[in-house]
Amino acid sequence: MDVTSDVVFEDDAPAFINDSMGYHKVGNPSTSTPAITLHLYCPPFNQCKIWLDPSHASSPSKACMCNYSEYGVKHSCEMFEVNMI
Repeated sequence: MDVTSDVVFEDDAPAFINDSMGYHKVGNPSTSTPAITLHLYCPPFNQCKIWLDPSHASSPSKACMCNYSEYGVKHSCEMFEVNMI
């Protein structure tokens, strides 16, 4: 897979990506300042593949998503549930 773009977003500014491939990578270029991201996906989905170790790109893990609330109804769930595929 080839990188098609590399964008650094500004602090405290919302950003939008049109991810027609269904694949993107989020990283923090700083080695000293922590980063926090909030991802909103419409429509929501229940699970996805994640790659925890870039050196093992052929070995994804399955992450189960949790919608804290859905249509105004609060849900409880195990946060950050990750299963090896």
